[in-house]
Amino acid sequence: MVKIGYGRVSTRDQNPDSQRDALIEAGCDKIFIDKASGKLASRPELDKAFDYARAGDTFVITRLARAARSLKHLIELAETLRERHIDLVVLKQGIDTSTPTGRLAFHMLGAIDEFQRELIVEGTHEGLASARARGRTGGRRPTLTATQIRMARQMYDSEEYTVQQIADTFHTSRATIYRALADDGDFAYVVYRSGRPRTRADGTPMGETGQGEHSPAQYDADRQLFPLADHKRPYAKAMVYVVDGTVKRIRAIDPKGDWVPHGGDWEIPVTAPLTPGEIAEQFPTLGFSLGDELPAQRGKLREHLAL
Repeated sequence: MVKIGYGRVSTRDQNPDSQRDALIEAGCDKIFIDKASGKLASRPELDKAFDYARAGDTFVITRLARAARSLKHLIELAETLRERHIDLVVLKQGIDTSTPTGRLAFHMLGAIDEFQRELIVEGTHEGLASARARGRTGGRRPTLTATQIRMARQMYDSEEYTVQQIADTFHTSRATIYRALADDGDFAYVVYRSGRPRTRADGTPMGETGQGEHSPAQYDADRQLFPLADHKRPYAKAMVYVVDGTVKRIRAIDPKGDWVPHGGDWEIPVTAPLTPGEIAEQFPTLGFSLGDELPAQRGKLREHLAL
């Protein structure tokens, strides 16, 4: 059982002696000190401290801000220590994760972080729904309307017009026509999720329910509620659910099913989860299958992949 101390000062001019003295007084057997800004991801001495630590050891810091760049980083730090069976002691703030009270403090921080994130998401969705109800969709006004895109597609498919002639017809650029044509084809709607079960404000499950992919609760969570422009609906052919970076489930979109509107979002008529054989047969150009890794870009919740 070793006590490992860690300290940090923001600049090389600041003196770490006060932190070092506090860590020595706390009985630390090994001490690591970084001289780096709190915003920097690189913490070489912190990495060395983690490499040195073993299960059963105690990681000691003077304040939470000395080790964590943000609340999110703090929660990740605590989770890493917990998985490695290393206790965390914060001297100035009276936190000791070897005790029930200390663990409760971190659980509360995690709940606050999740609550703040959900408030932001909920407020964004409410604002978008309100804007859609007033006929505003947000973002830059599209260069071509849905009708113009259909006309451009018909002209292109007729093979009687060049892309330049189509662009001249609609007083736009060739690049815009190419983008419109590429965007006007069949696609899979990919949803990126966490595996943590969650519920909406009304208590209904959302995301991954933990009740099995064939359960009614998971079916309801998988079909609602998703934003999609009206002109895109005919081209949506599949729903892909990526959970913690791995393709967990793929459902086809029922062409005879009913799309139910909800304030600008949709309940999408999906089928039962497809087997690998059904995926290969129905969507041969999809490019991946169940169990494949498909990590999302930072901050991305959903995207359309051309089929």
